[in-house]
Amino acid sequence: MSWLRVEGITDRGFVHRGDPLQLVRDLTKLLLEAGVVDGIVSGVSKEGKVVLHVVKSADELDEAILGYVLVHSYQGLESTVRAIRDRKGDRLAALVKPCEARAIIELAKRRRIDLNSVFIVGFDCPGMRTNQDASGEVMEALRVTPGDEVLKDACRRCEVHAPPYADVCVSLISSPEVTLVEAGTERGAKVLETLRGKGVIIEGQPRELITKREEKLRLLNERGRRTLKEEENKLLSVPGHERFSWFMGQLDACVKCSACIRACPICFCKDCILISKRKEYTPSLFLVTRMLHMADSCVCCGKCDEVCPKGISLSYMLYHLGRKFTSRHSYLAGVDFSRPPRTV
Repeated sequence: MSWLRVEGITDRGFVHRGDPLQLVRDLTKLLLEAGVVDGIVSGVSKEGKVVLHVVKSADELDEAILGYVLVHSYQGLESTVRAIRDRKGDRLAALVKPCEARAIIELAKRRRIDLNSVFIVGFDCPGMRTNQDASGEVMEALRVTPGDEVLKDACRRCEVHAPPYADVCVSLISSPEVTLVEAGTERGAKVLETLRGKGVIIEGQPRELITKREEKLRLLNERGRRTLKEEENKLLSVPGHERFSWFMGQLDACVKCSACIRACPICFCKDCILISKRKEYTPSLFLVTRMLHMADSCVCCGKCDEVCPKGISLSYMLYHLGRKFTSRHSYLAGVDFSRPPRTV
């Protein structure tokens, strides 16, 4: 199958010198005009908000907000992954961060997404800015690590900053002037070869830029591990009864609105028992049931924190629970397609 990652394909890399957003527009335009996909999952501005929109023609690309959703995501419950999952029959291109790429892979393993119908354009991600911080050039936020004060909490503890199983990977973290581009699949390689023929990208990646990218990814991964360790040490330094009180305080604050379920890129049950029978659940049991259901599949996107009206630190609890699961079963969601999920 053409979507499977091919060893050795990434040895042939490319560079783009110029506006990275223009590179994205050229790439998505080619995907549409060449009939590789039927649509591009993107966003448009509507009444002051960025809402999800599937671009069906190259003419629509000028109105699409391609870069913003990579850095800030959509307002509300919408997400690129859910759009792909819910639109059966369409071949779609997805511009995604590593956590979203992981969600796509995890859902494919659970037979909820057909990877042959998805063209993944993945971006190295130093961490996503909060929706409250929308300053500066949008794509430039993918070049450098933003200050921790504007990073989402989930991003500070993230350990996966390169998109797994992307057809095309775009990296802006190596240089302020150059964007690295590489193919991860056969169909990705064909698309990049066409872009090279059009003069959009140049074949070959300087070794020093590759080294800088690898070092930056290493530092970002270290930041995630360091944050997790600091959070764990802080939690364990508190007496057990105080930890329990904090935990129960978080759980009891839940109003069972189900926003976290509806926004989660992984939740896919058509008949969710937490929604259909939520009146029967206490707030604490509602969240505990959800956390146990998500223990092996959370990809640390932080969408649940973003939409919670009560400000519950759900991603914090989910990810630390997931770390226990990972250490016991050596399973991390969405990073290895060959490993079946531990639960269904």
